[in-house]
Amino acid sequence: MSWVSIWLRGLAMGAADAVPGVSGGTVAFLTGIYERWLAVLTAVTPELWSVFRNDGLRGLWVRLDGAFVLPLLIGILMSLLTLAHWIKDWLDLVPERVWGFFFGLVIAMGIALLSDLRSAMRTKDWGLLIFGVLIALSIGLQTPQTADPGLWVWPLAGAMALSAMLLPGISGSFLLLLTGLYPALIGAVSAFDLRILLLFIGGGAIGILLMAHLIKALLIRYQTEVLSCLTGVVFGALVRVWPWQGAGDDGSLILLLPTQELLWIPLAFGLSGFALASLALKFSTDHGTATR
Repeated sequence: MSWVSIWLRGLAMGAADAVPGVSGGTVAFLTGIYERWLAVLTAVTPELWSVFRNDGLRGLWVRLDGAFVLPLLIGILMSLLTLAHWIKDWLDLVPERVWGFFFGLVIAMGIALLSDLRSAMRTKDWGLLIFGVLIALSIGLQTPQTADPGLWVWPLAGAMALSAMLLPGISGSFLLLLTGLYPALIGAVSAFDLRILLLFIGGGAIGILLMAHLIKALLIRYQTEVLSCLTGVVFGALVRVWPWQGAGDDGSLILLLPTQELLWIPLAFGLSGFALASLALKFSTDHGTATR
């Protein structure tokens, strides 16, 4: 896999995590790098100090798959720092088009996951899939709050949001929205407030490493069960990216039926998202990078 190919995947993951309701973990699944990304995160252990003492920076580079993780992280950070403001503007100006595109992308992802899993699934796995749908629905239908956080909140917010980045279908940015922290974080990104950003990233680094070890342990023992539940979460997350939505006076989500005037453009964006995701999935599989 080329440096540019990995970097583009990082850009896509960062863009997805900037949108409330979409998960960078979904993009990692879609583009076939999920398990490789998980392997890098779980390689971050106290043993790295011994590797550094014995083999220096070259040993760390090999142990942490530097040729993969460096362009991926550069892409994620570039996307978060540059696209976050644009996506916020797009959601204000043309929300139906943005949601439509991601709705199509998530549907393609869910179908691909289910297609790969179906032959191995038993009755309990279908139950876990339904459980995953219910989890995502219960989170997605919650009403966002407002908050004026102190500095001590940001490490906890980072741990929550970045650990969710590893869960396909669960958006870290939406969890921030539910807790009222999303507008403040977007403001910090736009203003490049280093205090908030460093606290958020520091807490997020701890959270994502702990979550990576947990997911890897579960996948080793219960791969089909875990993937079935995560596939259900992907389908349940569709409620947050329904293109035709409104908000109640309290900020609650209202799902609407499209009128004829508002049907075709979001539908076209949805079809383009579906097509793009399907092509990316086919490309990953053809080049031996799919993880499923």
